Amino acid sequence: MLLDQAPLHKAFWHYTLPSLAALLVSGTYQIIDGIFIGHYIGADGLAGINLAWPLIGVLLAVGMMIGIGCGAQASLSLGAKEPDTARAFLGMGIILPVLFGLPIGWLLFYQIENFLLFQGASGAAAGHSQDYLIWMTLAAPVVLASIIFPFLVRNIGAPRLATLAILVGACSNILLDALFIAWLGWGLMGAAVATLLGESLSIGICIFVLLRQKQPHKLKLTDFRPRLFTLHRVTSTGFSSMVMYLYISFSVVLHNILLIRYGSSLEVAAYSIAGYLMAFYYLTAEGIAGGMQPLVSYYYGAGKIRQVKATFYLAIKIGVGGGLLFTVSLLIWPGFFAGIFNQQDSELLEITRWAIRLHLFALFLDGFLVLVSCWFQALGKGRPATLVSMGNLLIQLPFLAVLPTLLGQSGVWLAVPLSNICLSAFAIYLLWRQFRQLA
Repeated sequence: MLLDQAPLHKAFWHYTLPSLAALLVSGTYQIIDGIFIGHYIGADGLAGINLAWPLIGVLLAVGMMIGIGCGAQASLSLGAKEPDTARAFLGMGIILPVLFGLPIGWLLFYQIENFLLFQGASGAAAGHSQDYLIWMTLAAPVVLASIIFPFLVRNIGAPRLATLAILVGACSNILLDALFIAWLGWGLMGAAVATLLGESLSIGICIFVLLRQKQPHKLKLTDFRPRLFTLHRVTSTGFSSMVMYLYISFSVVLHNILLIRYGSSLEVAAYSIAGYLMAFYYLTAEGIAGGMQPLVSYYYGAGKIRQVKATFYLAIKIGVGGGLLFTVSLLIWPGFFAGIFNQQDSELLEITRWAIRLHLFALFLDGFLVLVSCWFQALGKGRPATLVSMGNLLIQLPFLAVLPTLLGQSGVWLAVPLSNICLSAFAIYLLWRQFRQLA
């Protein structure tokens, strides 16, 4: 599609629908992953996956930094009619999963036991968590590539093929979950193997698409040469996304520690269920942001400021409006959503209903913050995007430090939504200031 000629709404849906579908599929298969774990392993399995998630979140953070950084810079270069520079960013995105993945994966592998002890994990939940982490950390380049490559494919103007790659990986993961968890009874090791095999299929499709491109996207051997200047632009643009995912990992660690201190592994299992529901909406917002980003980058690179603003307004209407409807549904029917993951453990179900109402009552603001951060990234303005992401991390600390001492376990559940309300006010100020500069 030629963005110079296409109407805004048509261009927006051309990019957003595949991106949204891809991330919805990703969110759905993560929920199905949790359903298999909840029904076939139980509360200890749910607690185990939540105790493991922060280390996997480090890989996701690095992958998002590289994927969004390379993708946004490639789109900005294409909008500015600089195809050689765009190809350099694409080549960088292909080699970085190995250059970053191997050392990071090995570092995380040797910290698994200490990390679980730091959170207070013990018993069956700790054993399940270790089984999962061993496989995922050793295959870190696969995890990184599965995140980065769809961004590259989407930003060269092939969003449907990026969606196809993610869809194939997600469907394969679901089928393999049924085989490894339900039938063979491999526990969380089976969940890890299923995830890695599904991601490998997605990577294979993306590589095929990237290497088969014609001019001006056809890659040359020189495009795979590491360049410090290119790497700096990639990391500075995508840094806020990395911070956002590190914030999520850090937040999960703090919640795990506090929930074990004020409760038990059952509370961690309930937090895991709430986390799956949160991830579903968060990935939906990421999908909308992923569709918005190439358009905003291209329009900004081409100097079309009116389209830059209109694209953001449209993304907010869809992303935050849909999030508000989902949040209301969670608050009205928390028992229904809790029962999706486990129907046998009445104590777990009761704790989860309470957790959903307290922890997710402002969930729609997570989508707002994702869209704001991505919009700044798409403009190539890493500083305000990082301020939003870093603010999300820092503002939680006083809430998590104070509220549990005053309210006990309820204070742990309330910390995130209350801190998001405060941060959203700051994000609105940053938007106002940026819109005045664009006028």
